[in-house]
Amino acid sequence: MQITDQMICSLLSAGEERGMEYLFEKYYKPLVVWSAGFMNNVMHAEDVVQTFFIKIWERRKEQVLQAQTLKSFLYTSVRNLSLDRLEKKDPLRNASDICDFDRKWEEYDTGEEEMLARISKEVAALPERSRTVMECVYTEGLSYKETAARLGISVSTVNTLLVNALKRIRKNCAGFQAELFIFLRSRQKK
Repeated sequence: MQITDQMICSLLSAGEERGMEYLFEKYYKPLVVWSAGFMNNVMHAEDVVQTFFIKIWERRKEQVLQAQTLKSFLYTSVRNLSLDRLEKKDPLRNASDICDFDRKWEEYDTGEEEMLARISKEVAALPERSRTVMECVYTEGLSYKETAARLGISVSTVNTLLVNALKRIRKNCAGFQAELFIFLRSRQKK
């Protein structure tokens, strides 16, 4: 079943949890990548997006979301929240619009094979359990809950393993933050 913005907005306005589940499934990972582009930190980006989703759910009765503007609303809101979190004097100096973001993805997808190979090597060097968790979440697109169920571990263990794996990769691939996100995104396409 294809999840549409119309379906998400209708379910959310009706107060149905499925609407939030669909919103999360369709937009969570892209919004984390979008936020991380501003913050240069996956964990902080995840915090921003999770907090934003909680606000959407809490305000579902008073806030009317429109299908035709949903994507723009989500990306603009996450960008603004990310920039607010940075606490810089000039938060807009590194800001991009969505078109610029899509163009950057295309450039990275075609020209950064060496960096992606290095990150791929680091992923392969992870302990088996951490690597398995990363593959479940990023390659197969499973949620933390689904990954935990498949591996017979708790959701918090999945989160801990993933956070530690990303820290290790970031440490060993210093300077390749954006490329890490691109690598993870490219793994999801497969």
